[in-house]
Order: sequence, then C-alpha cells, then structure tokens
Amino acid sequence: MTFNLIEQPWIPVRTVSGLRKSIAPWEITDRYAQDPIVALEAPRADFRGALIQFLIGLVQTAAAPRDHGEWLSGWHNPPRPEDLRSAFSSIAHAFDLDGGGPRFMQDLELSKGQGKGVEALLIEFPGEKTVRDNTDHFIKAGSVAGLCRECCATALFTLQTNAPSGGVGHRTSLRGGGPLTTLVIGNQDQLWQTVWLNTLTLPTFLNCTGPSPQNMKDEDQFPWLAPTRTSEPDRGGTTRPEDVHPSQVFWGMPRRIRLDFSTARSGSCDLCRAVTDNLVQRYFTKNYGVNYEGSWRHPLTPHFSDKNGARLPRHAQPGGVSYRHWLGLVQEDAENIAEPAYVVHEFRTLRQLGGLNSRLWAFGYDMDNMKARCWYESIIPLPGIIKEVRENYDYEIARFIRAAEQVARNLRSSVKKGWFERPSDVQGDFGFLDEKFWHATQSDFYAICVDLKNALESTGGASLLRLRWHQFLCRTALCIFEELVAGGPIQYANPKRVALARNDLDKWNRGKKITGILDLPR
Repeated sequence: MTFNLIEQPWIPVRTVSGLRKSIAPWEITDRYAQDPIVALEAPRADFRGALIQFLIGLVQTAAAPRDHGEWLSGWHNPPRPEDLRSAFSSIAHAFDLDGGGPRFMQDLELSKGQGKGVEALLIEFPGEKTVRDNTDHFIKAGSVAGLCRECCATALFTLQTNAPSGGVGHRTSLRGGGPLTTLVIGNQDQLWQTVWLNTLTLPTFLNCTGPSPQNMKDEDQFPWLAPTRTSEPDRGGTTRPEDVHPSQVFWGMPRRIRLDFSTARSGSCDLCRAVTDNLVQRYFTKNYGVNYEGSWRHPLTPHFSDKNGARLPRHAQPGGVSYRHWLGLVQEDAENIAEPAYVVHEFRTLRQLGGLNSRLWAFGYDMDNMKARCWYESIIPLPGIIKEVRENYDYEIARFIRAAEQVARNLRSSVKKGWFERPSDVQGDFGFLDEKFWHATQSDFYAICVDLKNALESTGGASLLRLRWHQFLCRTALCIFEELVAGGPIQYANPKRVALARNDLDKWNRGKKITGILDLPR
C-alpha cells in the first residue's frame, strides 16, 4: 500500500488543549469548535515553515474560494473535514510518496544516479567536499542516518521549496536559494485561520501569478507526474511562468531526486524519534533538473525590482527580519521599488476585517550559495488599520522608519570615529552596530504603531508622535554610543576624539536631514 500524503495522517500538530497528534491534510478543521489545531509540531523550524506552505498550497490548488464572499464564508464557517477531503481527492493521485509510479516531488524516471545518505536532504548538512576535507566541525556528517516517511516527505518538500545552489546543474528553487516567506497570522493562532488568511481567491491568484492556464495538464501543476523538463546545456531548456500552470509556484521541483525505499529498515527516526518499519536511509539524485527562469511571482514572498525592472523575490539576509524591513514586507516601498507578498497586500487592502489585529510571520534561510548560514524567523505585529486612515498611517510609518535608518547610519559612523583615529581606513563588518540599534528600538516602534493608529482614528494628527519618536531615537543612539565608546577601557580611549564623535552624533541626529524627514520644526 502506498503512503499517500493526502490520505495518511502524517502532519504533526498540537491542539488548543495541548493534545499532540498527526493528521491528514484534510483534518486541519477537525473539532474546530471544540479543540482546534493551533500549531504545527514538526521537529525543525524549517519543517514548520515548509508544512504551512504545503497546506496553503493544497488549499490554493484544490479548494480556493471563487470570490471574496466565499472567502468570508470560509473565514466565519470553516469547511468540514469531509468537504476538504472531497476537494483534495481530486489531486490525491499526485501525492504518493512511494510506490512504482509517480511519486511526490520525485523524478519520474530516475532509477540510477548518485546515491546519497538521507541526511543530504537537510539543507544545512555538509556537502561532499566539506566531509572529504574534514571541515564539518559544527554539523557532523552521519548524525542523521535514517528518516521516517513523515520526516522524509517534509525534508523533501523543504529542500525543493528552498533549494540553494548545489553544484553544477543542481538547480535552485523557483524563488531562488533560500527565499523569504511572509504570512499573515491571526491572533488566535488557529491553523485553519493561518491557511485561509494566506489563500487567495482563484481569480486573484491567477492574476497574481501569471497568465491564465489554457489546456493545462496535471503535470503542468505537479511536474513529477511526467518526465522531468531537464536542463542540460546541450539539449535542455528553461521553465518560465507561461510554460506551466500557476499552481506550480507551490509545487516546483528543481532537484532530480528519487527516494530509495528498497533499503528501508526498522528503527527510530533520527529527527522525530518515531519508531517505524520504513526508515529511509538514502536516495538517488542527478543534476540538470527543472531550471526555473523568468519573472515568477510567488504569492507568499515579497519582491523587489532590480535596475533593469525585473521583479525578483526577496531572500533572508544576515541579521534576520525586524521592523527595519517593514517597508517592502508590510507596505510598499516606493523608494526602493519593493512590494510585500501578495497575500499581505490582499490582507491589508481587503481582509483586515473591521481593523482586525494580526501578525506577520517571516522566515527563511540566509544562504551563501550552497551554505546555510542561518535560519531566521520573526513575528511582526500588525495593528488593525481601518481603511479610512490606512494611507495616512503608511505615510507616517514610512517617515518613522526613514528617520531610524538615518540615525542608525549616523550611529555607526560616530562609533567608528570614537574608536579609530582614521575610521575611513578601517575595514570589516560593522553590521552588528546596526543590529544593536534596531533591536534597542524595536519594542518602542511597535508601541508607537499602536499609538499612531489610535491618533489617526481619533484626532487625525501625528505631529506629537513624530516628535516623541525623534527624541527616543536620539536618546537611544547616545546610550548605545556611550555604552560602546565612552564606557570602554580608559587606557584605550582618546577623550577628545570620543567627545567630538559624541557631539557630532547628537548634532547630526537633531539636524535638518532627520527633522525634515519627520516634518519637525528646526
């Protein structure tokens, strides 16, 4: 009997009462009124990020609302599990993990290829050269020798969804290596609400992702149902948005992989510790899989435009995600031509029901080519903004962030001046100074977001809040400067240089550049 990812219970979850169990995808609304599911309980953070995208992709592909009215109905009255099962059954044939036919996220024809241990499905594990050179100091090869089918399915989807560059011909994901994903989540943390908040109506989804499909086949949605569109230099090709069904944004398959179930054994999964008779130990792989090119627009990822006007997906960067990324993640950033994920745009323009408070969940790998430097995950509060004041609210928030950017820049320059005789000659990464500033001001920014909302909805004015924010930024910058420079060991300090750098910092922060941004009197 094949292990089908629609029918089998394999997704680990936790309910509001604390019950932990595994469910089939169609059971996400099970006992919704009595004991709703509130969390994914996967053993890894990147698995949780992948599983929520898997569920959103399923609903978007097989059960998308036809219009906003139907979306509202699903918000107030979630579908019954049996209704979801019926909807998902139309695509269940594409979700067999094993068996002799098409397999989920696996190359249809790959019977031979390079054999790899199953640990190589995990993005952060060392590659062959690292192991060969004995430089796998922090994550040792061989620590994951076997995975249960549930973890294997999740690892496979996680890799295909985030695929970094992996050597010659090993293609990156449809959004490039380590894409940044941003989702809207409600305050009740219910799994169905998170899935539904990030599911677009069918017309909106098709308009967002690309041309409307015509005469499309199953394999245009699920590429593993047909021979792989390979990309060898001499005879392969590229896959562009107009070549396939828009749903393939959720089901991209850049890597040619075939799990080897013939060597499965009994044992305990090295990730979730479940005991199973089907412990997968290895897989086969081959390069030159699907090569995704063109202007793909994934509805769960923010995008920016490069100097040539091409729209590109955002990726996680060192330092993670904080309020400094608000412009481009939450609201449009006209200055840098960046736009939020379409699900975020849709929520803020149409679905923020009666000023519904919510949060932004941002996550992704910071990749350095093939090397995963870090997994970042952040929650950003989103105060409920009524439609009538949203334009003014966005305008004021942009001012607050632009002012903070200038203060952060001034702080970095002044700390270097206080530390070094010739600061312009000093090389190195001083990004930690920015991170310290953004972290120190983050909670106050979120507080002022709420105060701004209340002010605009009542008096319509924000001048006092601009002044308050400016004063707070100036104080915080001085505190950090004094902690790092003025408070350093006296034997290494130059008191005159420190005093001049401190005075310059305060002068610049109170100068016309920043007061102009905040429209404050000079």
